Amino acid sequence: MILPALKKLRGNNSGAMAVEFALLAPLLITMMIGVFHTGVYMQNYNAIRSLTSDGVRHTMVEYQKGNNLTDTQIRSVLLATAVNAPYLLDSDRLNITVSTKLTSRVTGADEIDIDISYTLEDWLPFVTLPGTTLTYSRPVFVVAS
Repeated sequence: MILPALKKLRGNNSGAMAVEFALLAPLLITMMIGVFHTGVYMQNYNAIRSLTSDGVRHTMVEYQKGNNLTDTQIRSVLLATAVNAPYLLDSDRLNITVSTKLTSRVTGADEIDIDISYTLEDWLPFVTLPGTTLTYSRPVFVVAS
């Protein structure tokens, strides 16, 4: 009595696709979220690198014009650039440090260090991922007039 029922059940494939989807859907969704998170990470990392390059470029041009900028002025320019297009970074999660070194590695030039850190937004509140703070640092060597 049980054997014919098991043979009939074994031959029935009507729900196999739904079961396979239920098993694979969490993996596929997790992979899609991972790709999206990697894209956001790379976009923000490129934004802080480009922001630093724009700040370095602005500082060098101003020094060539004879305008010796203070660390606070350089930081203000970087912050104003960061919150506008094309970067659109959130100023609450952005930390910019500009410091002039007392002794420069290049003789006859001032060395200014620009350090930027940006904390990524947790857009998945139930997942805490490591490495959510991006940092980038770059020196600027300028000849003071």
